[in-house]
Amino acid sequence: MLDRYPQLYMLGQQNAFFTPTSFWLWFANAIYHSLVLYGFSIILFWGDLKQADGLDTGHWFWGTTLYLAVLLTVLGKAALVSDLWTKYTVAAIPGSFIFTMISLPLYALAAPAIGFSTEYAGIVRCLWSNSVFYLTLLLLPMVCLIRDYVWKYYRRTYKPASYHIAQELQKYNIPDYRPRQEQFQKAIKKVRAVQRMRKNRGFAFSQTEDGGKQDQARLIRAYDTSQSHARPSGL
Repeated sequence: MLDRYPQLYMLGQQNAFFTPTSFWLWFANAIYHSLVLYGFSIILFWGDLKQADGLDTGHWFWGTTLYLAVLLTVLGKAALVSDLWTKYTVAAIPGSFIFTMISLPLYALAAPAIGFSTEYAGIVRCLWSNSVFYLTLLLLPMVCLIRDYVWKYYRRTYKPASYHIAQELQKYNIPDYRPRQEQFQKAIKKVRAVQRMRKNRGFAFSQTEDGGKQDQARLIRAYDTSQSHARPSGL
C-alpha cells in the first residue's frame, strides 16, 4: 500500500497517531467507559437480584457479570480501532471472549472442588438462567461504544484521512488510474532489458572461425565486376 500511496508515509512523519492530546483523549474515554459500566451495573443490580429460591444473587454474581461486560467493551473498542483483520485478530478479539465463556464454567467447577474460590460454587447456573445477566452483557457495551462508533462513522464519512481513502479503495476494489510505483518499476526493467539486448546483439557463430577457409569478404573484394564476361547474364 505504501508503494502505491507514498503520501501515507507523511502520517508517521507527522506523528499523527500518537500525540499527548490523543493519549489524554484515550485516557478520558477509558474513564467514561468505566463510569458508564459501573453506574449502569449499579442501576441494574440495585437492591440485589432475587433467585428463584428467594435467595439474593450476591456481589459475586454482580462482579462476574460486570467483569464480562467490561471484557466485551474492551474487545469491542479493540475491534473498532483495528484497521486490519487477520486470523490473529479474530483469535485475539472474538476468541478471547469465547475462551473466557468456556473457561468460566470449568473454573467454577474445579476451583471450589479443591478448596479455593468457593464463592464460584453454583454461580454459573445462576448466571446462565438470569435474564439480567444477558441484558447487562448486551446493553452496557452498546451504551459505552455507541459514541465511539458514531465518531468513527463521522470521521470516515465526512472527514476521512488519507489512509481511510486508501482502505476504501482496497476494500471495494475501486480502480485507481494514477501512475503507480510498481508500474514505473516495470517500465524501468523493460527499458534496461532492451538496452542489454542491444548491447549484446551479435551472431551466434562466425564464418571465419575456421582459419583454413578463405575469408568471404576478401573473396568478394577480389571479384572484378568491370569485365562483361564476369557479369551474370541472368539467362
